[in-house]
Amino acid sequence: MITVKFFGLICVDCNIRQLIVKEGTVKQVLNQVMQSCPNISEHRLSQAIMFVNKQHINGKKRFSVLLKDGDELALLSPSSGG
Repeated sequence: MITVKFFGLICVDCNIRQLIVKEGTVKQVLNQVMQSCPNISEHRLSQAIMFVNKQHINGKKRFSVLLKDGDELALLSPSSGG
């Protein structure tokens, strides 16, 4: 199983701090998150800053990263302000 941790506005949208989901690619895991947290948009998840096991992943290829049993995916909403 994969532990997905939520931070920032993503945590507020989901109203939980973490979720346990099945193994798969980051894209498949995000789909599971959207099913479990209907208040979160695909756009917000796709814009998230992502870490797998505390290692930053970025770019379009990040969605194809395979997550294995015991992995942790952290999703942080990007900050903004002015």
